[in-house]
Amino acid sequence: MTGGSWLCLLAPLGGTLLITLCGTRIPRVAAGWIATTSCFVAFGGAIWAFIGVHNRHVVHFLTGPPSAAIASQVTARGEITTAWTWLASGHFSVGLQLLVDPLSSVMMLIVSGVGGLIVLYSIGYMDGDDEERRYFAYMAFFVFSMLLLVEGGNLLLLLAGWGLVGLSSYLLIGFWHERPSAVQAAKKAFVMNAFGDATMALAFFVLIAHTGSISFVASFEAVSPLAGHLSSTATNLVALGLLGGAAAKSAQIPLQTWLPDAMEGPTPVSALIHAATMVTAGVYLIARTHPIFEQARTIELIAAGTGALTLLVAGLIALVQVDIKRVIAYSTMSQIGYMFLGAGVGAYANGMFHLMTHAFFKALLFMAAGIAIHALAGEQDIRQMRGLGKLMPFTKWCFLAGALALVGIPPFSGFFSKDSIVASAAALGTWYGWIFWVCGIAGAFLTGLYTFRLWFLVFPGEPSPFVREHYHDRHGREGAWTMLVPVGILAVLATVGGWLQWSPRWHPFTDWLAPAAPTLQAAIPTNTQEYYTSAATVLAGVVGIVVAWAIYSERTMAIPAMPFWRRTLENKFWFDVLYDRIFYAPAVWTTTLLRREFEEPVVLQTGTDLGEATLETGGLVRRIQTGFLRTYVLFLAAGAAGVVLAFLIAK
Repeated sequence: MTGGSWLCLLAPLGGTLLITLCGTRIPRVAAGWIATTSCFVAFGGAIWAFIGVHNRHVVHFLTGPPSAAIASQVTARGEITTAWTWLASGHFSVGLQLLVDPLSSVMMLIVSGVGGLIVLYSIGYMDGDDEERRYFAYMAFFVFSMLLLVEGGNLLLLLAGWGLVGLSSYLLIGFWHERPSAVQAAKKAFVMNAFGDATMALAFFVLIAHTGSISFVASFEAVSPLAGHLSSTATNLVALGLLGGAAAKSAQIPLQTWLPDAMEGPTPVSALIHAATMVTAGVYLIARTHPIFEQARTIELIAAGTGALTLLVAGLIALVQVDIKRVIAYSTMSQIGYMFLGAGVGAYANGMFHLMTHAFFKALLFMAAGIAIHALAGEQDIRQMRGLGKLMPFTKWCFLAGALALVGIPPFSGFFSKDSIVASAAALGTWYGWIFWVCGIAGAFLTGLYTFRLWFLVFPGEPSPFVREHYHDRHGREGAWTMLVPVGILAVLATVGGWLQWSPRWHPFTDWLAPAAPTLQAAIPTNTQEYYTSAATVLAGVVGIVVAWAIYSERTMAIPAMPFWRRTLENKFWFDVLYDRIFYAPAVWTTTLLRREFEEPVVLQTGTDLGEATLETGGLVRRIQTGFLRTYVLFLAAGAAGVVLAFLIAK
């Protein structure tokens, strides 16, 4: 188990270093295969670790038995392994530790498995790019960063992985740095995530100040009411700081505006960010630190409310997007909202199960869209793509499998994972629980509407003139085999992956996560709640599909949208405008004022004046450098006379 965890973590890092050190001495395609191989070696390590966790009995994370108050939180089928002590000062020490337990083992499988398929897909997608080596080094490093985040055995390593994921996303979103829009998008993602990183770091500082440790066990014990190390106010502040980090990384309101702009990177980057790595980190953080959130229940419910609001807002904005990647990007925001809703009400396993199925069908949707974009020489406007399915049947049917999984139509995977989250909201039995339930049902309708708006505009019917003019295949195929094989595998997983768990009848996934992230009793729905919630969400999704067919199929014309609401949705509820006026415009005004009133007259002018004074002084000194010995003797005698005269006067 220990060996598997280290193999899983270090294999992508080794791939990154190998590509970087070899540089141009290896062919560009070799860099792709090195990165791909390293990710699949990591997947093998993840399987090794998973089997080890499965075979291991309940063990203690500590060298001694924990207190009874937190026994259920610090004992699990897992292990913390320390490579060496990184830092030690008094009673405080930090080790290079990895934590392998049911929760981290699931994330290791998702990150390395789906990530490996995406990197394999990239070999065909990026073929011919001048910077392939740099791209694949970044991709392998991204996978390593996410694995460090989920395997980190203490808060510091988690934070290190958290920051490296942000760095990796910055590098990959701005990969095509010759495009100003890509550079702007990369900076926007980095800045907005840095804000969340800061709130999370502050939360960790509070925990360290009260516990003197950065271990998970000490932190969870500190918030226990029996321990009494943290007041309720401090616990709420810690939870709020963690929520800030989670919301930024997972693009939840109000820190969501960076995610659609992240589509400026290559399509496989979008798939990696949205499906297997970055945006799922916030959900993992809540599940990992659930003992803290449970002692700050109000903040946990705020997380659920944030998810409920985001899934609606993102679903509405997706209705008017015309860029195929942006439609799927807003879909990601909406689906992460469902995961936040599940984790926020205390159904951590349901949120994580949806995270897994979402990784399958969202990676599938992005990669199928990438095949279409690749075939149309980079075109991403869905209004130009009508009838593409007739030329690309494989892509068409794979995309349809992902779309049905996204909407949650049985027997596709999204049905099994999303419905249980909504049912958990109903299980709360409170007014806000029912509000969350209604939001979940409304989100299912929006998902059906925007997903099949995309489907009906792109795939059915006769190819448009643009498609006929610009479509090109790859030697009779829709794409390279390195692109088609991962898409086919993900289509199968999106179709059958949900059968792993159907909560009313079998729930091995929930049972597996129970030692590390047990579902709160209040969030466990009855079978009746499961059944009528499933009926409602499926019906809402089907209605959304029917409405999309009525509006966007070839048989009818699109109904005119109300100008005000359409303009509001196209401007993404004015979040970017608001942030521009609150943060960016004042910052520009302040810097302009400081430059005009301080930098130019004081800093720049002072430097100019000093330079001129230095030149004038040098000119004066130069005049007395005559080169004649008699002149220097005269000055020497005058100086000596001056010294003697001063001595006599002083005496």
